[in-house]
Amino acid sequence: MPRPGLLLAAGTLLLSAGGSAESLPGPASEFLARNCLACHTGDQAQAAVDLSPSDTDWSSREAIAQWERVFEALSSAKMPPVGANQPSAQERGRMVGWLKGRLLAHSGVGGGVPRRLNRAEYENSIRDLFGISDFALPHSFPADDSSHGFDNVGSGLILSPPVMAQYLELATLIADELLPPDSGPSKADPKTYKLSSTVFDSSAGRSVEGSRFRIVSSRNMASAAAWPSRWEATQSGVYRIVLHAKVFESDRMFYAPRREPARVGLYARPKIDDYYAPYGDLRKLAEFEVLPGREQPQRLVAEIELFAGDLFGVRWENGPAYSDLPRRDYSPAFLADRLVRDRLYYAAMLQYRGGSRGTTQVQVYEATKALMESGTLDLQDPRLDKLPEDWGGGLGNGPHNWIKAFVHEELERYGPAIDLSGFEVVGPLRLIEDDDTRARRARSERFLGPERPGLTDRERIENVLRRFLPRVFRRPASDEQIRTYADIAEQHIAKIPGGRVEDGLHLAVRRALVSPLFLYRGVRADEFDGFDLATRLSFFLTSHPPDDELFQIAADGRLSDSQVLAGQVDRLLAAKLNDNFVRSFTGQWLSTRLLEGIMPDPRLLRFFDPDREALIDETEMFFAEVLRENLPLETFIDPDFSYRNARLNKIYGGELEGNEMRRVTFERGGRHGGILGLGAVMMATANGVDTQPVLRGVWLLENVFGARPPDPPPNVPAIAADTSGATSMRDQLAAHRADPTCASCHNEIDPLGMVLESFDPVGRWRDYYPLYTKPPDGQTALTEEYYSTVGKGVLPGPAVDSVGVLSDGTRLEDITDLKRHLLARMEVFATCLTEKLMVYATGRPLSFGDRLAAERIATSAVERGDGFRDLIVAVVQSESFAAR
Repeated sequence: MPRPGLLLAAGTLLLSAGGSAESLPGPASEFLARNCLACHTGDQAQAAVDLSPSDTDWSSREAIAQWERVFEALSSAKMPPVGANQPSAQERGRMVGWLKGRLLAHSGVGGGVPRRLNRAEYENSIRDLFGISDFALPHSFPADDSSHGFDNVGSGLILSPPVMAQYLELATLIADELLPPDSGPSKADPKTYKLSSTVFDSSAGRSVEGSRFRIVSSRNMASAAAWPSRWEATQSGVYRIVLHAKVFESDRMFYAPRREPARVGLYARPKIDDYYAPYGDLRKLAEFEVLPGREQPQRLVAEIELFAGDLFGVRWENGPAYSDLPRRDYSPAFLADRLVRDRLYYAAMLQYRGGSRGTTQVQVYEATKALMESGTLDLQDPRLDKLPEDWGGGLGNGPHNWIKAFVHEELERYGPAIDLSGFEVVGPLRLIEDDDTRARRARSERFLGPERPGLTDRERIENVLRRFLPRVFRRPASDEQIRTYADIAEQHIAKIPGGRVEDGLHLAVRRALVSPLFLYRGVRADEFDGFDLATRLSFFLTSHPPDDELFQIAADGRLSDSQVLAGQVDRLLAAKLNDNFVRSFTGQWLSTRLLEGIMPDPRLLRFFDPDREALIDETEMFFAEVLRENLPLETFIDPDFSYRNARLNKIYGGELEGNEMRRVTFERGGRHGGILGLGAVMMATANGVDTQPVLRGVWLLENVFGARPPDPPPNVPAIAADTSGATSMRDQLAAHRADPTCASCHNEIDPLGMVLESFDPVGRWRDYYPLYTKPPDGQTALTEEYYSTVGKGVLPGPAVDSVGVLSDGTRLEDITDLKRHLLARMEVFATCLTEKLMVYATGRPLSFGDRLAAERIATSAVERGDGFRDLIVAVVQSESFAAR
């Protein structure tokens, strides 16, 4: 089935590149002369395709790529164009047959280059090899370059000197985690630290006069404690903490004087841990009772265990505003109580409405207090008889935040609160073994294996290497490899006074981790064997190296059995690790990875990180169900279900409640649903401010129709130089296509992009382009009042024109027509999806032979009505998957 854009080119590519040039046979030259050369000759050749050279260098990638375009254009009857003289079916068939034979001879199945592990594959390999579950590459490690749409393609994974230098450093750090250097016996080095109140930090308190730190009741998160920002435990051990605490109260506080003791909790967390983690995730070290009504602070002392890098924090556990477990935030019961018990405050709060975004806690308090004292508030306002329906306000600055800001400031000024002073830390008094040390010891014991008396050091080393090297190289290690690495270990031990077996293996591990046999896949020059197949299959579906079962099947030679191979596909897809495939493949094929770098215009809508996460979750959960249930390929285009939560009401409409993603159903054939109606895809193909049909058209060509247009020539601007007078998006695109250099590509791109114009930059349906109004009263901040104006601050502008006329004359009125168009041509989409899977699975750009294989697989899948899992099995069982 023909696909659009089959003879697009970004620059003139001569078919002859010198060297081992091969002359065109007479019939081919005559065919070109009769049917092609009138338009495709010399520097002015249309679409920059020059077919005039009489010979071809088949060793040239550029020449092969050019002939592939010619083959696709001729075999699909896209060329010669409608209206030109057409060759007979026999003439076309002979030319296509000749081209197919030459291309298969010079661009057959396979042909990949050795491929370095990408970031995810490297991290997962280290985690699996050594049991370091939290291992992650440092932020300084270069990001993987994407090539042919994916970050696991060999041509994009270059090993530069800086990358190699980081691999060397990482190998040492990993070996240290596995076989820690012998640093001798550790001993405690106790010191005394006197901490000022100014070094403490908390979102629920502040330093006050007299070297005190005042904490108030707060949310159920670590940020509510007082944490020393410039102190941490230097060694894992027992420390003595001394502090003084006093209940602070005044006659101006809203709450009644306390009768019961104030509970003060002492907590620990690593300095690098989440500052907003809930208390249930932290280690509680001690708890004290502080009696109210005392003039002098109580002296509180506790001996606590802290690990190296830990902080300690002090939190008031039972203040009037503390949040209920397991909530992270205040309970509605407290918020409601504060309003019900103070009608004057409620009236002031409703009038002030919290101020604009960025208003400080002090500003909220003083402005609200001024209103309370003004005598102008209407205490008969019927709104005071019921509580707010939306505590969050829907805009991030609602009643929840107004109450928090006011109450916190009130508590800090007038109480009740806890005043802390006189902090002293002594330690470590004695050392303890922390979790990291225990984990390292356990890893080392597993790596070295059980002690066997009577073995020489050489025998111990070889025993370890026989277990380790096959796992790190993802294939059995030869006797020569064992000897080589054992020699490295022995020689290293001999150079170190008092050298240990662990020291020699430390070097052997480092050497193995920078070996091409670990860092690369496909470095062996011989045939692609069962271990290569197992490695490719496992990284394809899990981003992890082969597990024990798959490795053993490869060792037994059973992966050559297509049924065994299909069984392993089912097994790996059923495992939890297939989440990696879902996330990685959708993130790149459907471009959801780009959402992290896009922030929608705040005039368009209020958009927060949880909204972004919901859009990505919807995409991944939809894809996962199609995979899990082996649904037909048509489901990608026109399903009757998706996954949504309340946050996505702002994108799709609806009245869902709660943030939990749930399955929703709807009628087929609608605007939303499927990869063409996902908000995540629409957001990824826009820029957050406006829509660009060219971007969306290119995305559709590449990811749905399987005909990626080439990059524009460097001398052609992205937008035509003269677009003056263009009053609509269609006019702008027409002006762009007026340049013949642009027209050949944009005649294919623009109509598809126009069909998606009814989706705004975040995927909401629109009938009009927006015209933004100015904030009222000359304000520059975007307040809630702005969003409550006519149309939420946006007025309807020009009507959206979403009609697209394809190059074959097909007229598409909107997205529903595009869906029907694709459903009638499923082999086009199926071939594109198959090619994407092949590139991702093999880590190489597809050759001519690979593309023919993909087309055969896709056509067969559509004819049989196969599901998505069936398609993956067919890809894995193909000749292309098993070719280097």
